[in-house]
Amino acid sequence: MSKWIEQLKNHPAVDSWVKLQTSLHSKDLEKRVDEQSVEDIARIQKVISYLNNIFNNFDPELTTSITLTNINKNATACLSEINSFIGNGNIGHLTNANNYVDSLLAVFESTHASNFSITKKSIRESISAYSDALNASLDNYTQKTQKNITEFSDSFKELNKRLHEQEALLASIKSDAETVKQTIQIQTSEFNTQFQSSEKERKEKNERILERLNDDVDETIKILESKMDENFKDLSIKSSKIIEVLVKLQDDAEKVYGVTLNTLQGGAYSSYANEERKLANKYRRYASLLMITGVAFLVVPELFSLFKPEDYTFEWLKVLGRVPLALVVFVPAFYFARESGKHRNTEVINRRRQHILTTLDPYLALMNPDSAQELKSHVAKTVFSESVSSTNESDKDTGNIISLLTNFAKQIKH
Repeated sequence: MSKWIEQLKNHPAVDSWVKLQTSLHSKDLEKRVDEQSVEDIARIQKVISYLNNIFNNFDPELTTSITLTNINKNATACLSEINSFIGNGNIGHLTNANNYVDSLLAVFESTHASNFSITKKSIRESISAYSDALNASLDNYTQKTQKNITEFSDSFKELNKRLHEQEALLASIKSDAETVKQTIQIQTSEFNTQFQSSEKERKEKNERILERLNDDVDETIKILESKMDENFKDLSIKSSKIIEVLVKLQDDAEKVYGVTLNTLQGGAYSSYANEERKLANKYRRYASLLMITGVAFLVVPELFSLFKPEDYTFEWLKVLGRVPLALVVFVPAFYFARESGKHRNTEVINRRRQHILTTLDPYLALMNPDSAQELKSHVAKTVFSESVSSTNESDKDTGNIISLLTNFAKQIKH
């Protein structure tokens, strides 16, 4: 077997062509045929039947692989559109399938076998395929029409039967409606009569109740007005007494507040005085210690020399040589002594203020209000405006180490 025969026999176009013919003659396609799609399907079947004669006359040595590839491509696409139409019934797929059939016609016309396709047999088969497709569609349409006529006839009979039943039921309902209408008219008339009578009685009863309520309201208003006047008088008396008590409580609160304020201020001055006393004692200890140290610098060496076995000889030069060292210690001692005196003086002032504030209220309680107010003003000026003055002018000159040394030198000289 030559390779061209194997090429034609084993090419995918052969399988695609067989599947396309099988799909065109399947039962599933016949079920989908209707008035709109019958012509498209008949035309496809006619063209495929015609082209099948050409396909069967292909000479392997005269058929190129390009021709087989084009046939395979268009046959596969046409088969896909037909299967899509079988799946969803969209006639647009048949339009696309006819377009691919046109492409197949163009491909087949370019082959050598197309010259031998125009024969009585091929024309008869293509026409027969078209006629069979139309007849199959006509038979299917006839069966559907007969079935629809039969179903319509049965439905018409059932509908006619139900219509007679509904007419009988309607007549019965009409009779019942007339009876109900008469009953409603009678009951409506009776209801109107009863309603008018009840409405008249209710109106008269409401008028009597309203008159009685108006009388009761007037009497209640008079009683309430009388009670309100009496209650207002009682409230006025009680309010006056309450105001008197509140004024007295206010005076007492002012006194208590003043005593408390003076006590708190006195306690504050006591705290200040305690702090000043602590500082004064601390500076005094520092000054005493430094003075003892300075004296020790001058005296202790002489005492050691005095208790030696050798004869003691007082040497002024050695003593004067130790004086500068003693001065270095005496100067801060004098400074701490001066600071201790300042803090002691501040303590005395704060103790005095504390004493004045804590003993002021008993004196004021025994005095008349004008004198007490005048005394308060005087005490305030005295307590809060006094200042600590310096004891002498020499304290101003001892504010630093140099002035202290100068003072000490003057005292030694004199």
